[in-house]
Amino acid sequence: MKTLLASFTLAALTFAPLTAVAEPITIGVETIEYLPHYNWDGESYTGFGADVLTRFAADEGYEITWRALPITRLMQAVANGDVDLKYPDNAYWSAEIKEGKPMVYSAPVVEAIDGVLVKPENLGKPVEEVTRLGIVLGFTAFSWLDRINSGAVTLTENSSFNGMAKQALNGRIDGAYANTDVARRVLVDLGEAPDALVFDESLPHSASNYHVSSSKRPEVVAKFDAWMAAHPEVIAELKAKHGF
Repeated sequence: MKTLLASFTLAALTFAPLTAVAEPITIGVETIEYLPHYNWDGESYTGFGADVLTRFAADEGYEITWRALPITRLMQAVANGDVDLKYPDNAYWSAEIKEGKPMVYSAPVVEAIDGVLVKPENLGKPVEEVTRLGIVLGFTAFSWLDRINSGAVTLTENSSFNGMAKQALNGRIDGAYANTDVARRVLVDLGEAPDALVFDESLPHSASNYHVSSSKRPEVVAKFDAWMAAHPEVIAELKAKHGF
């Protein structure tokens, strides 16, 4: 009887090992195709940004829910704390929406160059000859604002990068304002040569950085910074994977 009681007591005090429960976080992302940087296809989020955030979450014990929204609504969502994090973001983007909000930004995740893509035969032409500039809805050609506001340049807005690239290839616009990495990917997807449109460095352009932002979870942004600093090889690996 004593042996049976001892066995029962031991069994009663033996517990299964505790399993760590991932902490849920909601990350706001843009409802556009912007590969190789990122892409929301209606069901899943892919690209460089998705890979970075997924690796971070796996290492640090988070479970991601992606919340895809149009660009302006997404800016309002992060400013109001309706999402935990937003990617990508930059302190200069939609500053009027974020004014007075407790926004925090991570260290730079990747550099992005936005400029004008032209047909090769137009490379190096004077800026005065660019009077019709293509842009995708929701984006701002910051380096061209003075010329746009003065009336020297007319914007032609398009709902997609594919459509804008076609306009540039067909000569309906003088140049397409876009991220240079995205433009190269779009041309390949269209079946065109990667240099069917080329980046004209002599025209106004801007270099900026993509960050993770939040007005709600500054401690997660801090953990993301620490993770990036500790894993530079992961960031380098993912940049190589996506062709940066």
